[in-house]
Amino acid sequence: MSEIYFIRHGQASFGSENYDNLSELGHQQSKILGNYLKETGVEFDRVVTGTLNRQQQTCENIIKVMELSSTPENQSLLNEYDVKDVLSCFVGKRNLTHEELYDKKEHFILLRNAVNAWSEKKLESDLNETWADFQKRGSEILNQLIQPQFKRTLVISSGGTISMIIAQILELPSSQFVNFHMQIYNTGFSKVRLNENGINLTLFNSVAHLESFLEPEFITHV
Repeated sequence: MSEIYFIRHGQASFGSENYDNLSELGHQQSKILGNYLKETGVEFDRVVTGTLNRQQQTCENIIKVMELSSTPENQSLLNEYDVKDVLSCFVGKRNLTHEELYDKKEHFILLRNAVNAWSEKKLESDLNETWADFQKRGSEILNQLIQPQFKRTLVISSGGTISMIIAQILELPSSQFVNFHMQIYNTGFSKVRLNENGINLTLFNSVAHLESFLEPEFITHV
């Protein structure tokens, strides 16, 4: 039997010029998670992370706090889909308004609608990555991660990519993807177990490490 832990990166820098860096809170979240995993006695013999800054920074914080000796494997298949490209195609390639870019409520309403259209294959033209391509990528990385010689694998990725992997494990239709995608918390972790009966999701999107602080601002989605 082996397990894979899927972890979403900590809070990124929404509203800044470069989203792809952890915020101060994002660094805190990832260190808190690392300490939580260390205290629970979880050990990893493999670490795999995407190549985006926010993913790498989250990985570095967890490894440092847990004092892991494993050298992380960098895998671009774990990177997030191109959010800007999906949004741009959805609005007909016009420039997004300031509110669409920087107001969280308006941005995520737009994103939900855009991702729904993407999953329904209504945005096929001019996309860097079609929905079918994204599904194929999710399947490919899952196949690469399923390696029985590793007892426990730590994977740091992004909300969309984790949602795609889980949707494929559960054999969910594309229409259910957005429901997973919009729920994934920063540093939320999900567990997958592999044994003779196949691959099963045993835990989804836990933020037990953050809930103990009783501070709502610690639990974020961006």
